[in-house]
Amino acid sequence: MQETINVQSNSNERRPSTPSVRENVTEELARLRDELSRTAHELRMKSKGASAEVQDTRRMLEREAKRFSAEVEEAVERTQEDLIQAGKDLRARFEKLANEIVLPPS
Repeated sequence: MQETINVQSNSNERRPSTPSVRENVTEELARLRDELSRTAHELRMKSKGASAEVQDTRRMLEREAKRFSAEVEEAVERTQEDLIQAGKDLRARFEKLANEIVLPPS
């Protein structure tokens, strides 16, 4: 008689002290947003009373910062979705292989 290994996944298995990829990406996104916000504020303060050309450049930079922030947000979402799917695929392959392993009788 032969035994087979039955592997079941538990998606909650994770070391609590290890930050997840989602947490890392979220923290980095927050740092980027804060930096962009501080830079935009500094530009507004420094450009008060400046020429129209400087004001136009400042507004253009603010629009670019907003666009960049939106692109980063989209990239984070895509990356999270890709990583989640890769993890699911890897888990499914592992479970399939583990269930095919036949143990000798004990």
